[in-house]
Amino acid sequence: MNNNIASIILCCLLLVVTGCSNGNNSNSLAQIEPEVVPPKEEEPPKEVIPPPPLDCDPLTPAYCGFPYPNNYWTEEDPDTVTGLRLALPQVIMPTSVSGKQSTPGAFNEMDGFSPGIAAMTHLPGATVTGLATPDTIAGSLLPQSATVLINTETGERLAHWVDLDEYVVQAKLRVDDGERLPDFEIDRDIDELRAEQALMLRPAIRPEDATRYIVAIRNVVDADGKTIEPSPGFLALRDDLPSDDPIIESRRAHFEEIFAALEAQGIARADLQIAWDFTTASRENNTRAMLHIRDDALAKNPEGVPYTIEVKNEGLIDGMACRLEVTFDVPLYMTKGETGGLLNLGEDGLPQQNGTFGYSAALLIPMSAQTEAASLVAFGHGQLGAKEQVLGLQPIAAAQNFAAFGLDFKGFASDDVVTVVGALTGDLATFRAVPERMHQGFLNFLMAMRTLSVAADGGPSTPLNQALNTHCGGAAIDGSKRYYFGGSQGGILGASLMAITTDIQRGLLAVPGQSYNLLLNRSVNFDPYAKPLYSLYNWNAFDMQFNLALVQGLWDRAEPTGYSKYIRTNLLPGTPAHEVLIQVSKADHQVTNLGAHIMARTIGGVVNLAPVIRNVWGLEEVSGAHTGSAMIEVDFGNPDPPLTNIPHWDDTQRDPHGRATELRNIGDSLSRFYATGVAENLCNGPCDADDIL
Repeated sequence: MNNNIASIILCCLLLVVTGCSNGNNSNSLAQIEPEVVPPKEEEPPKEVIPPPPLDCDPLTPAYCGFPYPNNYWTEEDPDTVTGLRLALPQVIMPTSVSGKQSTPGAFNEMDGFSPGIAAMTHLPGATVTGLATPDTIAGSLLPQSATVLINTETGERLAHWVDLDEYVVQAKLRVDDGERLPDFEIDRDIDELRAEQALMLRPAIRPEDATRYIVAIRNVVDADGKTIEPSPGFLALRDDLPSDDPIIESRRAHFEEIFAALEAQGIARADLQIAWDFTTASRENNTRAMLHIRDDALAKNPEGVPYTIEVKNEGLIDGMACRLEVTFDVPLYMTKGETGGLLNLGEDGLPQQNGTFGYSAALLIPMSAQTEAASLVAFGHGQLGAKEQVLGLQPIAAAQNFAAFGLDFKGFASDDVVTVVGALTGDLATFRAVPERMHQGFLNFLMAMRTLSVAADGGPSTPLNQALNTHCGGAAIDGSKRYYFGGSQGGILGASLMAITTDIQRGLLAVPGQSYNLLLNRSVNFDPYAKPLYSLYNWNAFDMQFNLALVQGLWDRAEPTGYSKYIRTNLLPGTPAHEVLIQVSKADHQVTNLGAHIMARTIGGVVNLAPVIRNVWGLEEVSGAHTGSAMIEVDFGNPDPPLTNIPHWDDTQRDPHGRATELRNIGDSLSRFYATGVAENLCNGPCDADDIL
């Protein structure tokens, strides 16, 4: 190989480095200059356009606060369990006819939305044709369901039904017909009212804590069977169309993620009429304050609290030995002991003790306790009632040897009516006084049970046993047998109590339900409150559904939506497992059966005792003796209630709400459950009118 060829080969081998273009023998490596590449000009950084301030959501142009609940109205907060905190702007708060708005501050303390409310929006002219109803809940889980609630962590769909808000529309029709509700005075055109009907997806089982859900709606039709078109704002997001709305532009990336998640579920983007997401509040958000109060008070008073006793034998029936008024000196965690106070918060944000306050119980002792020590049964009263309602338990107490004591459910008792009504008709943020005082009410039950059970087993020298000996014919109480009996509101709030009590073993929840957000519109008891509440907002149903959803977020910290999930499993810290017997009266006028069914499914492991009066979606049917929690339904012959969110206005038969005590063997069944944990349907077949005494 001559030198010229070798030079050419060497140059070509170095081509990519040197830029050599020929093999001339006169070139050398030193003479070859690399190609000079000019530096790239740096592009100026793109301007970062922050999202606009939170405002009305253009996805639902008919109403500023819809869709709701909605992650649009949240902000990041690394100090919360969910990593979020609500950021409801003032503009979405409903405005009353006098021009007043509630303040959002109390609601914005929460780290997510209530799991006890419906996912609400508005589709103009929507009907519920083809959508899941309370009778067809299983349809909401089918792949083709028009409405979908998806848990983004598991991908599972959440069972639900769909309500089209009929409360005001149906009330107006009855007012105009002069049949019912003549004092409602709804001075608005029926077509206007129909234009203000929210479409509401009601979870059939309580959603999980601290969990993000996606709502998707498709194929909803109007009265003519025509599919309703999406709003311009949602259409721009769905079809990637240009929009001059800065809110829409700021949310494109977020909605692309929502659309992708829905596509993965087989839900075509092009079919959607609307979709959005929300995050539920954490368990800590709802229970932290109550658990701190309980643990602090019991740690300081492990044997109970000081008490005094007064004999008060009014209202007793045959078979009862005495009635004692027991006043407990309970640790106070409120700014004041009377209604209207708030939790007394320390620098750490947790309630701290503020001295003590006297709260009384009505204790009933049966004659049978003179020969055999009676079981100790805490009694929870009805709607905005009082401890004296325990007198209604006397027939069962006498027959089953129960020493029953009634306490006020402070926060939602007779002396709280002024606070409740004042909050609902004023700034809704002040409603926080209701659930916050309910914390004290629960503590009163816990301390009363601890005090009485310890005193009962403490020997003859305790003031309780001295009073039983002196004034009750030598009666005795077995402090190791501790149970709960609650009906109506007592059944509702009893679910919360059963989740937090460390002493009560088993409980009866009679005609209960959750959440109040579901119960109110479907209860005849709501009628007296509906007129002043709705009229404040000129009977605008959008405003009232939004207000009720807001209030529920505060209420969760005391009512069963925040607690029933932890009665049997997934227990709250430092709390034992409990078992409950749920009694339901079919077609109840006051507490919709739907709420009881949600409660049973949420508690988990609750069976429907056979033979049943009907199948209940999500509940296993069990015949014979069952050890554990159970539900028993009774049919008194009333017609089925409406499927939509109105009371059983048109049922002229006797309200079955409080009639379970008329059943044969009901006391024996309850006593057996208390003593052994065994539940059984003792009716002659399905429990119905044939089993009434």
